[in-house]
Amino acid sequence: MSDHRRWEDDLAVYALGALDPGEQAQVERHLATCAECRAALADLRVATDALPRSAPPVPAPAALKRRIMSVVESEAELLRAAGARADQPAETPAPGAPARRRWLGGLRPLPVLAAAASLVLLAGVAGYVLRGAQDTGPRERAAVVRVPGAKATLQVRDDHGTLVVRDLPDPPPGRVYQVWLQRDGQDPRATRALFSVRSGAVEVPGSLRDVDQVLVSAEPPSGSVAPTRAPIIAAQTA
Repeated sequence: MSDHRRWEDDLAVYALGALDPGEQAQVERHLATCAECRAALADLRVATDALPRSAPPVPAPAALKRRIMSVVESEAELLRAAGARADQPAETPAPGAPARRRWLGGLRPLPVLAAAASLVLLAGVAGYVLRGAQDTGPRERAAVVRVPGAKATLQVRDDHGTLVVRDLPDPPPGRVYQVWLQRDGQDPRATRALFSVRSGAVEVPGSLRDVDQVLVSAEPPSGSVAPTRAPIIAAQTA
């Protein structure tokens, strides 16, 4: 086996910038003396440099994050049950070469570019999940409020909403504020959300999937099945 074949796994990880400083220094010392490995690294960088341009970043759906984290936690439980050395390499590395990673051991029969393609795919999935993990804040939508001096916003997270109101006047005597959901071309649908707070947060019941607007009107104390007054708040969901 030529010397550069012993280094191909670490070249792929090096191209992704994922080695720790000590291993990176070992690879760089080897690259200084091996033209064949430098050529292989140049081929790998064609693949890794193309990764950011292959698709625009998108936030990961919350359901995907939950499924992936469930798998990660299950794997961690298995490793803990198997013992401290469960993830250690099973074979002794060749003299002068860095220790092999068990998770790359199955890639040894593959050409170096095939190994790189697998690593690039893993890096892309990891980036997708991390971007989604960072995108945990609610999306905020300004609402139209037909009362002078009052303000409202709709915060949407995972198809659920919270209406935040500020400086609303008290409801008219004998009435409360009621929240409605409206879909395109349909009449507003009543919710059980009744409130009289002037400033605060009101949870919008149910899912906002396919809902176009969240409305608020002043209704009788027990609520209505259809609005009896014009809405004083209208918030677009998207």
